[in-house]
Amino acid sequence: MAKMADLAKRMFFVLWAVPLGWWILNSTISVTPKSWTYIYPGQVLMLLLTFLGYYEYKKMLGIANPKNGFWVGYVWLALQAFFYFDNTNIPSNLGVYILLILVALETFIWGKNSQQKRWMRASLLFSGTVFMYIAMISMLNFYKDPFQSLFVKNAIPMLSQLGICTVVTAVFFCDSGAYFVGNLWGKTHFSSISPKKTLEGSIGGFLSAALLVGIVWFFIGNPAYPKWLGIILGILIGIFAQIGDLLVSLMKRYFSVKDASDIIPGHGGILDRFDSIFFAVPVVSLFAWLVNRIFGY
Repeated sequence: MAKMADLAKRMFFVLWAVPLGWWILNSTISVTPKSWTYIYPGQVLMLLLTFLGYYEYKKMLGIANPKNGFWVGYVWLALQAFFYFDNTNIPSNLGVYILLILVALETFIWGKNSQQKRWMRASLLFSGTVFMYIAMISMLNFYKDPFQSLFVKNAIPMLSQLGICTVVTAVFFCDSGAYFVGNLWGKTHFSSISPKKTLEGSIGGFLSAALLVGIVWFFIGNPAYPKWLGIILGILIGIFAQIGDLLVSLMKRYFSVKDASDIIPGHGGILDRFDSIFFAVPVVSLFAWLVNRIFGY
């Protein structure tokens, strides 16, 4: 009975979230004044997901460290977002160094535990914040080249960002394919991180992403690039989406929590639902950069 109620919540969420998400991702209006840089509604959504994801991570990290200054992560992420939209060309190594300073200050001021636990505290804060930063910048870059050069540009309203929608849909197809194939035919367990995951389910998710992207690329992929690149992109999404899912599962096991939060009815938290996207999107950005460098579009 509880599973049916949970499924009903999931379906209700999907019914309104998918159309809204499609509209936001494809909207071409700017949410900022003309005097400043152009910011798409989709980029605002990506910033929101980043900060909510960091909030969940900060909350989990705070379980063992109730007295903390983990809010420094918000400050740094906000600073990086400002640099991004303001086109402030601060070197990436200096940006990460600023985070290192903030993490050190947090540990020295609020960290009252043993030296070993202080180092663990600092390491977890630093690595988790950097993870969310990489995901944030990679998602924001979807609205720029080289990612935009991968797909044919479409001026039709609500179809202007089919490339972004393809990547996001492929990640969700990977999750869904792994879930359904695993439930129907899964017998071979392959990861101690998540005992419910099976090799058959993993293959099902992998093939779902690869087939979807390969088919869509055939129709809207940039004709200047080879058709087989769509399969490669789908394979990368199928692999790294599942690695991201396992990584966040490992994170939750470390913090001894079932869900990152309950912000999404029936799904858990942002990290529960978008973990695969956070991890797969950077490899898509890397793929776009390499394709641009190799084929010189």
